Amino acid sequence: MEHKTENSKPRLLLVDSNELIRDIFKMLFERLGYYAVTVRTAREGFNALNDENFDIVICDSYLHECNGIEFFQASKNYCKNTTNILMTTYGDVIDTSNINKLNVRHIIEKPFPFEELLRIIKNSHLKN
Repeated sequence: MEHKTENSKPRLLLVDSNELIRDIFKMLFERLGYYAVTVRTAREGFNALNDENFDIVICDSYLHECNGIEFFQASKNYCKNTTNILMTTYGDVIDTSNINKLNVRHIIEKPFPFEELLRIIKNSHLKN
């Protein structure tokens, strides 16, 4: 894992099947100076985690191949030092019994203001 300096911004991976969300988040994060990778599927997410180091992984609770918890469970060997954020949709029922073991530090419910996600990222980065 790359070492972060005090002023560096975290490297982000967003896993979401919604193209519009991926495009908007990537554009917003990059405008703010973040390194952001967005992928559509869990498989693409695993490949990205295998190829690069990320500080924060943001995953939608619903992917075509699996749900977000299953993604974090399957990727836990790649995400040992990663802060994981799970995005849910209003009304999603999430089994949170193993969430701490998976480094899921935040669950954020859609729709949410981008500033809320940005605040969570900044706070998580300061704690690491």
